[in-house]
Amino acid sequence: MLLLGLTACGFHLRGMVDIPVWLNNVAIIDKEGNNRDLVLLLKTQLKGYKVKVQTDPARAQYWLLINRSSFQQQIVSIGASTNPRQYQLILTVEFMLQERKGKIVKEPKIVSATRQLTINNDLILGSNEEAALLLKEMRQDAVVQIINRLTRK
Repeated sequence: MLLLGLTACGFHLRGMVDIPVWLNNVAIIDKEGNNRDLVLLLKTQLKGYKVKVQTDPARAQYWLLINRSSFQQQIVSIGASTNPRQYQLILTVEFMLQERKGKIVKEPKIVSATRQLTINNDLILGSNEEAALLLKEMRQDAVVQIINRLTRK
């Protein structure tokens, strides 16, 4: 009974979305050319949803364009020695979906992911590794948001 109630209200587990039937042949185009990790994550997720991802845009029916992305670090707090102690990390990605012939299917949209990073001056290498891990998480979050936006009407 609980399962029936949850599914009736539209509840889905995180990352579980219904991909539209028409979105079955897509190429991912990185306009800046510096979003390789994001593009690989998108390809993996879309293939997991049984979407055919083309490497050659000329063979795809739709183009998922990654127009631009940015990564920022904003200082949130400073320690007693005036060294930054905590940063807010912000990843922003602008994307759109269009047909190969140029008709825009989804207008440009922006997704963003934020995380907090606390710096430990005694473990600088550990802080750098944590920053890399947080960036990877943020990319995964952005991919989930992009796919969710693609599935909305």
